Amino acid sequence: MNALLKFGSHIIASLFLFSILGLAGSLLLVQNAWIDMRFNSEYLILVLMSAGVWCYFVALFMGEKLFVYWGRRLFVWISLPVSLLTILVTTIANGSLLIMPAYIARKGLFLEPVLTLSEMNLFLMVWVVVGLSALYTAQKHPLSFKKGAPMTWSSFSTFSRYGMVSFFILSGVFLFIYLGQGEVQAGVNRASAALAEADVEGFRDYLLSFGPLAAVVSGLLMVFQSVIAPLPAFVITFANGLLFGWVWGAVLSWSSAMLGAILCYFIAKFFGRPVVEKIVSRRALEWWDRFFEKYGKHSVFLARLVPIVSFDLVSYAAGVTSISFRHFFWATGLGQLPATLLYSYLGETASGSVQILFFAFTVVIAITVIGGLIWPKVVGMRKMHRSG
Repeated sequence: MNALLKFGSHIIASLFLFSILGLAGSLLLVQNAWIDMRFNSEYLILVLMSAGVWCYFVALFMGEKLFVYWGRRLFVWISLPVSLLTILVTTIANGSLLIMPAYIARKGLFLEPVLTLSEMNLFLMVWVVVGLSALYTAQKHPLSFKKGAPMTWSSFSTFSRYGMVSFFILSGVFLFIYLGQGEVQAGVNRASAALAEADVEGFRDYLLSFGPLAAVVSGLLMVFQSVIAPLPAFVITFANGLLFGWVWGAVLSWSSAMLGAILCYFIAKFFGRPVVEKIVSRRALEWWDRFFEKYGKHSVFLARLVPIVSFDLVSYAAGVTSISFRHFFWATGLGQLPATLLYSYLGETASGSVQILFFAFTVVIAITVIGGLIWPKVVGMRKMHRSG
């Protein structure tokens, strides 16, 4: 069988199976009036289809048959009929067979501006025919796995495999909550915009909207930006100083940044170097390798002192080196302390453009640290020149 046709049938079969599971789950959730009023359950379809894509790529590129759910007959023969029966029963009982499935699928897949309900019904009928055909083809022609791949599922430790699955599940839950809960989505978008624009006062106002939970939200966002989002952490540090005072603001910023760094370190330990290369890029990781080779056990501490070096890069990269957690913890804690204290103090006392102040002090600190690193070499070269 043509390889392209085989791989195509498997990805379609995966998407079809998980989309039917998602549609059935969404229909069950909307039957509950309390949930339906507070949550957009339709996006479960998109989340489960994303899970299907993840399983497909893990199976394809890591050679793990366990994730080929669409190729396991027992799983398909149980889950698919139960899901289809759930869809039929819940919609026929409400007299909405030609309305609810189309409405939920259209909204859950962001197709409302594109398709009418009638067109969506036609699409669903075609999707069922194509999906069932793909399932039949995928089970008749299973994926073949080559041995000796550079990154296979079995090459990871049990600890790492559980870590990857847990991370993906938590990411899926976050995506579902983000898409399904309007207030959560608006809050995350507002916080991201304030951070991306370096709007310290806007971010301060955003934290104030949470009342007594402001410190908790600030800490969670610091961890979030450390692990996932490439957003400027200095805005959070400035805002914490502005809102809580420089002492308590520094304590909050330092402790939450430490938690984010620790998570990055252990994520790298869980996933290993091949996955870390995908997160921070191979080029960045190679730069860290050279830096680590040059400065050895002092590399983490020195990197933390220079604000222009990515905080996340150092945390992820340290996890794939021989640096012990104890050394990483103390080097990170001491290395980030000066900048945290300085930015917290500026956040409480500075007036005018905080962004300009941040970049000015960043340049000063960077020049000071880099100068301290290269000055001994300059002195040594001058001595050699004079002696020569």
